[in-house]
Amino acid sequence: MLLIFIYAATALAYALLVIWRLLIGSPKNRALPLVFACLGMSVWAAAHLAGSLTVDVFGDLARSLAWLAYLAVAARAAGNPPERWVTVSQVLLGLLALGAATATVLSIQAAGSALPALWLTVALCVRLLFPICGIIYLHNLYGDANGDTGSGFRLVVPCLAILWAYDLNLYTVALLGYDVTLALTAGRPLVALVLAPAFAIAARRREHWKIALSRKATFQSLSLMAIGLYFVAMSLSARVTSLPAGGLSAVLATAAVILLCVVAAVLLFIPTCRAWLKVIVTKHLFSHRYDYRIEWLRFSATIADARGSSLTLEERVVKAIAEVTESPAGLLLLPGADAYTIAASWRWPDRSLNLDSALRLPPAVEESLRDGLIASLSGNRADEEGAQLLDWAKDAWVAVPLIRLSSMIGIVVLSRPQLQRELDWEDFDLLKAIGQQAAVHISDTHNQSELDEAKQFEEFNKRFAYIIHDIKNIVSQLSLLVSNAQQHGSNPKFQIEMHRSLSSAVDKMTRLLGRLSPDRLFQVATAHPIDIASLVGAIATARLGQHPVVVGETVGVRAIGDPDKLRIAIEHLVQNAIEASPPNEPVLLASRRAGTRCLITVTDQGVGISPEFIRRGLFRPFVSTKGGGFGIGTAEAKSLVEDMGGKLRISSIEGRGSTFTIELQLDDSTN
Repeated sequence: MLLIFIYAATALAYALLVIWRLLIGSPKNRALPLVFACLGMSVWAAAHLAGSLTVDVFGDLARSLAWLAYLAVAARAAGNPPERWVTVSQVLLGLLALGAATATVLSIQAAGSALPALWLTVALCVRLLFPICGIIYLHNLYGDANGDTGSGFRLVVPCLAILWAYDLNLYTVALLGYDVTLALTAGRPLVALVLAPAFAIAARRREHWKIALSRKATFQSLSLMAIGLYFVAMSLSARVTSLPAGGLSAVLATAAVILLCVVAAVLLFIPTCRAWLKVIVTKHLFSHRYDYRIEWLRFSATIADARGSSLTLEERVVKAIAEVTESPAGLLLLPGADAYTIAASWRWPDRSLNLDSALRLPPAVEESLRDGLIASLSGNRADEEGAQLLDWAKDAWVAVPLIRLSSMIGIVVLSRPQLQRELDWEDFDLLKAIGQQAAVHISDTHNQSELDEAKQFEEFNKRFAYIIHDIKNIVSQLSLLVSNAQQHGSNPKFQIEMHRSLSSAVDKMTRLLGRLSPDRLFQVATAHPIDIASLVGAIATARLGQHPVVVGETVGVRAIGDPDKLRIAIEHLVQNAIEASPPNEPVLLASRRAGTRCLITVTDQGVGISPEFIRRGLFRPFVSTKGGGFGIGTAEAKSLVEDMGGKLRISSIEGRGSTFTIELQLDDSTN
């Protein structure tokens, strides 16, 4: 009596829900799919009040088909046609519902026959398959729903999953023959009645669905369905042994178990079978062979070496293109003068292939590749002119050209996959697009390598230009000594200064030779405390006998920098100041503290520099206002100072002279 009351309350609750939703909704917003599903629930509950097992079966069928109709509308609500697997899943669930109803009716009709247990077992197995497949389908619908999917749909799916999960446990227990089956059967209408308020809330909320089902979810769903089918088949085999058929039932059950194990092993562990199964699934369940978003993300991850493999860029390019067609190996060929060379090999089966060999292709194949077409290397292995492919191509399948700016920069040759097939337009389009992108990566990498090498040569040439300039300055100093020696050669004081100048010139030449060594040519400046007063005094002393160089105010400060490079920079500025000054006008060297900075100044009384030249040409190499000048001294001085983290500034007045100021970081230990 209590069970009848619960069924009646459930039927009434869902009937009132249908009427209420139709009354509150506008003609355009009545949530008719959900209304139809609730109507199916009401019919199902009312059918159980008739007291007929056959009517109960059709009531269950009405409930299942009503919810399937709701889910079918949900999958199409985004406005785009769903993937084929969605339609196939809906048809499969509908057939399972019809099969369950048919098997149950047949089991009722066979109640008085000799094999009532067989029909009952078949009916339970089919009924068990419906909630298994349905829950998997719901899981993927819910997991792939976008963020803007309506909250009504997000509430309906978990409630429906609860209904089907209850049925799953009910039929599993019934199939295993436990005594609690009748108690669980009485709980079905109670679960539906408890969920009625949740369906009412969902009916009130926004009805908007936007679902994007992924291929990964599809293959997961198929895997889970296959597992469900496997366990149902095993359960059916176990129940067969209880049938009154003598030893035949045990033989049939054993044979069924062996067959299932063999099928599972073949599909799981034989690559060719797995590849064939994947092709069949892709061909019949999807509109397109490839999920282009997934393929592009996989290609980008492989090229970028997201997993930190030890493959070179060329090997990653081969691997990325091979993975598209599930090819197990590949080669990258680069064009040469009259043949192709192997730039990279990824898992190529022919270990005897010499990577230094010159490889050739038939003219017809090569012409197709240069036109940007995918060329097949399998089949009869002969082109239209009868030219045979060489032995190295015995494992080849197709060749993919790498096109950049209408020019073929390379060819990726793929080996035959586990399941060889003819390529179609989707394969050609995807391989062409990926080949073009791979060509861009290879070209950019090679260009960057050439650019880095060019930068090294540029730095090398710049250093040599600076060294030539330094040699010119040393030669100028020695020339000045030679010219003065004609007048003052007999003067002992001049002889002492000449010896000092020659020693200084030898030291400079020695340092220049040291800078020519490879390990010093591109050496980065090293920071050390520098006694500025001592450095300035030594530079001024080295100029004695050449030109008056006066050391002005020198505060006892220490700066941070590279002593050798700072010496070279100051010497360049002093030499330029001497060349710009009249013969008897001294060049002033000074240093002082300015906050946390040390300032070193070189001042001359020369002709000065125009603002235009300071702005446009002063610090540029090979630009000079002096006839025959290199224009390198000031540019190198600026480069050396900036390399130490300092600055070089200038203030000049035409006709009155110039002052160059070197600004460096003050040593923290300086008081």
